[in-house]
Amino acid sequence: MMTPALIVDPAKCTKCGLCVKVCPIMLIAVGESGFPEMDPHRAPQCLECGQCALFCPARANSLTFLRNEEMTDAASLKLPSKDEALNLLKTRRSTRRYKKEPVPKAVVEEIFGAVRMAPTAENSQKVRWVLSDDPKKTDEIRNLMLCWLRGEIFKDPVSPLALFGAQIIARAKQGEDILLRGAPQVALAVVPGDYDWPEDGAIALTYFELAAHGCGVGVCWGGFLTIAVRKFPELREFLGIKEDERVCGAQMFGWPAVRPARQFPPRKLDITRV
Repeated sequence: MMTPALIVDPAKCTKCGLCVKVCPIMLIAVGESGFPEMDPHRAPQCLECGQCALFCPARANSLTFLRNEEMTDAASLKLPSKDEALNLLKTRRSTRRYKKEPVPKAVVEEIFGAVRMAPTAENSQKVRWVLSDDPKKTDEIRNLMLCWLRGEIFKDPVSPLALFGAQIIARAKQGEDILLRGAPQVALAVVPGDYDWPEDGAIALTYFELAAHGCGVGVCWGGFLTIAVRKFPELREFLGIKEDERVCGAQMFGWPAVRPARQFPPRKLDITRV
């Protein structure tokens, strides 16, 4: 793996020092020439966040892993207005009725194009995604979840999970899917089991939900799927999730069969100011 290095165009650099200030781990300093330099001895510690290049007002900086042609001029990007951005967040609803046809792969890739920008601790990018965008595979996941519930009923018929599971199985026999709500596709976020920041997975899942909402795709957090994968080895094996990986959460997704006619139900807000 190539050691990161800062590349400075002396014809463009104004020696403003901003790249020195924005480096989160202080790898960059002003050299004898007055131009910024990355400490070669500490270069392997680089987080590869790209801040030193992205924030350069003169567009003078690039990196061995981030070339000029790979960066987009920020001024050329069209951003939503304040109200549009807030309404995207506020109109997010959990979708529990889906159309049968799956979301096309091109749209899924567009969603993940935004998801990959989710922040991670020290830019470690440890989140791995397990994706079922084939409805037949999703049906297999659903059936394995039913097997898991049958096992829970057998182990302890009077446990809350077993009692509720019996209702879910009864509904399934009638053709109603309570587990995945008829979603044709699912996505799960996992991280290494010894990773200190599993919250990264929750952040990534939130990015997924909001990016999907922006693309008109319905999403619902898959609580039953998350629990089933954590507890049922057969399902874990089917999904290719290793024993030393932690399941952060899951999302069911697809085209909504119904959409809300009105918005903004009441929500609690608990703030303690210090």
